[in-house]
Amino acid sequence: MKRQHAGSLPGGSMTGLHHMQRFLKGLIIALRILMSYKFFRIAGMFMPHDRSMSRLSSLHRRNAALIREKALEMKGVMIKVGQFLSTRKDFLPDEYVEELSQLQDQVPPHDFAEIRQRIVDELGSAPEDIFSEFEEEPIAAASLGQVHRAVLKDGREAAVKVQYPGIEEIIETDIRMFRVLIGILRGRLGWINLRILHDEFAKIVRAELDYIQEGRNAERFRLQLSSDERVIIPQVYWDFSRGKVLTLEFVGGIKISECSVIKASGIDCRMLVSLLVETYAKMIFVHGFFHCDPHPGNIFVREGPAVVFVDFGMVQQITDATRRNLRRYAHAIVENDAAGIVEALEKLGFLIEGADYGSIVDVTQDLIDKYRYMTPEELKKLTIDDISEEIETIRMVINNFQVPNYFILLLRTIGMLNGVAFRLNPDLNIIEISKPYIREFFRGGQEEGINHAVATLRKKLLELADIPSQAHAFLRKANRGDLSFRIGKADMQGLANRLTSLSDVMLLVILTVNASTAALFFAFLGNQTASVMAAGSAVLLSLISVFRLLRK
Repeated sequence: MKRQHAGSLPGGSMTGLHHMQRFLKGLIIALRILMSYKFFRIAGMFMPHDRSMSRLSSLHRRNAALIREKALEMKGVMIKVGQFLSTRKDFLPDEYVEELSQLQDQVPPHDFAEIRQRIVDELGSAPEDIFSEFEEEPIAAASLGQVHRAVLKDGREAAVKVQYPGIEEIIETDIRMFRVLIGILRGRLGWINLRILHDEFAKIVRAELDYIQEGRNAERFRLQLSSDERVIIPQVYWDFSRGKVLTLEFVGGIKISECSVIKASGIDCRMLVSLLVETYAKMIFVHGFFHCDPHPGNIFVREGPAVVFVDFGMVQQITDATRRNLRRYAHAIVENDAAGIVEALEKLGFLIEGADYGSIVDVTQDLIDKYRYMTPEELKKLTIDDISEEIETIRMVINNFQVPNYFILLLRTIGMLNGVAFRLNPDLNIIEISKPYIREFFRGGQEEGINHAVATLRKKLLELADIPSQAHAFLRKANRGDLSFRIGKADMQGLANRLTSLSDVMLLVILTVNASTAALFFAFLGNQTASVMAAGSAVLLSLISVFRLLRK
């Protein structure tokens, strides 16, 4: 059978006109789908319910088929979007999942002559000179490149990943196309800033074009998961890898979406889902570095069960600062600390400049008071309308809220993982499986919490030591008549509370000093009992002073 080639990727020969045609074609497809649903919504108002549902199913099927056909024709980012949607069985209509699932293994391969030339350009020799065997027919074709099975001169089997010629220009065209589409959608969808989502997606896709970095990612995963024999990461063959060609150890298996084949092989799907979710929980909560593209074409299954990961171009690092702030957020929730919750959200990047922190703290405290002591039974009685009303109330106050880049990618990964797990065993909850790792993650912050408390105590004590000099400067200005105040009416109550707290602490400090002096005086007189009592009082008063400082 004659092989189908990707005529839309003519290896660097695309002119500016071709790019413009691709750009406009993508926009027209998106607008066509959006308008079809708008027209259906109007027409559906005049149809019986059963007929409306039947027509809607047909519309889903047509639009999904359109996306699949155009993605195969255009390749590039279009295939990535289709692959992502194909995993979302948990919320997408079945028609979309069934049609778009074909993008995981039915992408037409590129012309081998250009693939061969890419290998020559990158490795300096033709594939027949480097490998003892090299299959011209790829074993996988994806959005940015395709994979060929080969055998090295020493007999080791290899998977050679070759990037499509000219793909860089096509990716840039697609990125511009989606930016315009987002502009048409006015940049926002709910609380998700689509412009931020676009920028993050563009950064990730551009990073995937660097195969050297992908090789480093594979080695990092191989190292951090080496203790679990059930997780297989292929070895990188660096002597045969460059920026556009990556050669890995060949590791076979069953594609994770082939549920019937997996079950026929005697593999326990419940154990398999648990292993997959536990592995991702380790990546996210233990190592802080995770594989961001868990669509079925990138994960394979072997007996055991064991999972094989391939394609390490899309990854995400969770920084130490982010991990610390996540723990602080959880700690603030446990401690019923509304101000701490808002502070953690700000440090995590959810609040942007201009946010009204006072109002946000008030709303947060109201939510804590309302839901903190609700029983599970009461929570279950909440309706969608109740939740929607609560969200609208929050949005009226928190108008400077955004979802940061790293969190968008994390949500995408969890969504795709949930879709894959749902296919294998819809009865399993990935959150329940992840709970031990989530608990350990937050428990790991106890030492950080102690260090933070020590640092806070040190800061407060230094501030306390500086009070006499500040008071002296304040009184000097007052005597000279140089004092001036700029304070809003709304801040008066807060200022009064702070002054009251400060006066209480200063009184405690004075009592502590007096008790210490009394202890020394009684010790000098030889009255041991009175001296010990006075010293104990001094210690107690000093502890109360520190406690009041930390609370206020």
